[in-house]
Amino acid sequence: MRIILIFLIFLISRAESQASAFWMEVIPPAKNSSLVTVRVCYGYIDDLSVRHRTSGTEFESIKLFDFKTRATSGQESPLLLVKKADCWEGTFSAKANTFYQVIGINTKLPVIVRNAKDSSKNIRSIEYLYGEYGRSSTPGTLPIIAEGPYIQLIPQKDSYQILPYIYGKRPTKESTIRIFNPENWEKNIPVDTAANIVLRATQKGMYMIRLDWYENSPGEDQGIPFMRIRHRCNYCLNL
Repeated sequence: MRIILIFLIFLISRAESQASAFWMEVIPPAKNSSLVTVRVCYGYIDDLSVRHRTSGTEFESIKLFDFKTRATSGQESPLLLVKKADCWEGTFSAKANTFYQVIGINTKLPVIVRNAKDSSKNIRSIEYLYGEYGRSSTPGTLPIIAEGPYIQLIPQKDSYQILPYIYGKRPTKESTIRIFNPENWEKNIPVDTAANIVLRATQKGMYMIRLDWYENSPGEDQGIPFMRIRHRCNYCLNL
């Protein structure tokens, strides 16, 4: 099955108004500098397609993410973010002709209580954030991460092939790819091993590629029971 994503109005539906999420911005170095800036934010896109950063509990929870960079050279390094007025920010030094991936994982978010009277609706959420820098300087790709959900992007002539993985294997069920274009238009795609998903961008800006996978693993966190774990992986691709 081949699924081609072209972000034209007649093919896509509008995302839920002002739905909030974490996102990552990776800013290239200034002239004569090697420092790449990483900013992680929480907020929403309004009906006029303007992205707004917000404060509050979710913004503060960015400090609970563990961030690192990994490069085609094989090097991995922790990345420390510092709280700013409306984002958390960090930098790393990039080498020439090297592709970098920035990875953040948050396993400490509170349980999502869907129904206070029915704990079977409660969900524990684990968030994964991905960003990148330097792809245009090298055709190489990085190894698949097998410790959780992962989105591999394979650059092609005028598009990207999207390959989702769950613990190192292509998913067979209970997972969905959602793609948001810079104006927050959304396309939802059920994923299985036969799916061949291709993204063709039609405008510049941030595309968020989201993989949701639900794990039937009941438990309790801080005294609150839950029945499932939602693994949410957001790959922030600036084109």
